[in-house]
Parts: sequence; structure tokens; C-alpha cells
Amino acid sequence: METTTNYAGSNGMQKENNPLKKWVIILGVLAGVFFATTLYFAFFAKPVLNMEYSKVENSNIELQAELDSLLAEHERIKAQYGDLSDQLSEKDSIIMANAAQIEELINSQADYRKIKKQLARLQNISQEYVQEMDKLYKENQALKEENISVKADLEQERQDKENIQKSNEALNAKISGAAVYKAYNIRSAGYMIKNKGNEEPTDKAARVKRIKTTFILGENSLIEAGPVNVYCRIAVPGSGKVLTPGSGETYSFVHNGQRLQYSTKTVVNYDKQAQTVTMNWDLMSDDKAVKGKYVVQVFTDNQFLGESFFTLK
Repeated sequence: METTTNYAGSNGMQKENNPLKKWVIILGVLAGVFFATTLYFAFFAKPVLNMEYSKVENSNIELQAELDSLLAEHERIKAQYGDLSDQLSEKDSIIMANAAQIEELINSQADYRKIKKQLARLQNISQEYVQEMDKLYKENQALKEENISVKADLEQERQDKENIQKSNEALNAKISGAAVYKAYNIRSAGYMIKNKGNEEPTDKAARVKRIKTTFILGENSLIEAGPVNVYCRIAVPGSGKVLTPGSGETYSFVHNGQRLQYSTKTVVNYDKQAQTVTMNWDLMSDDKAVKGKYVVQVFTDNQFLGESFFTLK
């Protein structure tokens, strides 16, 4: 009985102390963990990672397209305004520097919101660039129009002077003869009309109601005595026009084959002696004199007697 008991106890200790069984169990657990991990990454983790990568890639493409569109529009505006864009070169440099910075952020896959914020800032700078460019364009157009107007005025003045010079040269050739009328001390001025019809000289255009021209028709015994038609032409400043009471031949005379309008006309009873002649142009009650330099010319039927100048402010 005792021998049997000891043998049974020996087998129980051998089973409890068997190391192989433990390693088999550990390896089995590890294999199961490895298998489960492999299944997770194969069927769950990999698709998630692929989706995240695809999402970032799509965001970068969207941001790059937005940046490219903004830069393309900027270049189109520069080309449209041509040389004017040179005046905003500093602003252009700021835009290009910001664009380069955004490009680096996109390539480095920086935070999407940060890049969008930078793009919004660049968009604002680009809008300011367009507004400043448009302002420069309008100012440039205004200067061009002003220059055209100034050139036109200068050309008109040149033509007026040239016409007067040619007229004077032609008239002076006729005056060179002995039997001609001569006028001296030709003076013209603006006058205001006071109470009781009294007049007073003034250089203020707003006060002028009369333009008076006086001169002395000189003595000349070689000219036959009798009535002489005298015409006065008053040129309106800057217009090339002559003040006249009406149009047509009624208020005109022929000089050197050319029909000219006159402002005022008087008939002088010439007796070969020197005499003072006064010719007035009275403005209508609702008319106002124009500011500027006036040219007043005096003629007879056959002669240019001379001219005078005055300026109204």
C-alpha cells in the first residue's frame, strides 16, 4: 500500500514541473495576438490611413488650384494695365512674396486652416492692388484729357495769333500808301453803367455792361472829304468768335475779299481833319462779359486801322 502511494505522488510532480507545456501556451497566445493584429491592419487600419492620406492630398490640390487662379488673375490685371503696373511694383512684390510663402506651406502639408487664412489675406492684398491700379488709370486718363484740352487751347491761340498776324501784314501793305486813313491812340475797355447812365471803367467781368473803343482818326489832306464807314470787331476770349448784333450780311462788311462780321458800326463825316471817334458795344440786360483777353480791331471799308487789347478778370 505504501509503495503504490509513493508512485502516484511521483507522477503528479512530473506533470506540474513540465516546462514544455508552458511555452506551448505562451506561443499560442502570441500567435493569436499577431494574427488578430494582422487582421486589424489588413482590413481596418489600412483603409483609414488611405482615406486620411487621400483627404490631405485633395486639400493640397484644392489649395494649390486656388493659389494658381489668384496668381493668374494678378498677371492678367498687370498685362491689362501695361506700363501703369510699374508704379505699383512694391505692392506686386508683396503679393509674390506671400504667394511663395503659401506655396511652401502647401508643399509642407501645413495646417489647412492656416493656409486658407493666408490665402484670404493674399486675396485682400490683391483686391487693394486692383483698386489702386484702377485709381491710377483714372488719374492718368484725366491727365491725358486735360493735356488734350490744353493743347487744343494753345493751338487755337496760335492759330488766332497767326490769323491776326497775316491779316495785319496784308493790311499794313495797304496802309503804306499816302492816301489812307490812320487811327491813333486806339483804346478799348470795359465799363459799368451807374445811376443816371453814368459810366465808369472796370476790369471786373461781372460788372461790365459796355465795351467802349475810342481812337483818333488822323488828319490827311490827300483823302477826299465825306462819310466814312468805320467798323469795330470785338473778339471773345478763347472762342475765336466775334461779338455781333446778328448774323448774315446785314452785320458784315467785305475786307480783302473776305466777308467779316462786325460788333459795332458808325459813320464818320470825315473833313480831312483829326477827330475823335467813339464806338460802344452794350451788353443785353441778361448778358455777362467773359473773362479773359479781348482783341478789338477797327476797320474802314478799305482799310485796317489798328487794334487794341484789354483784359477782364
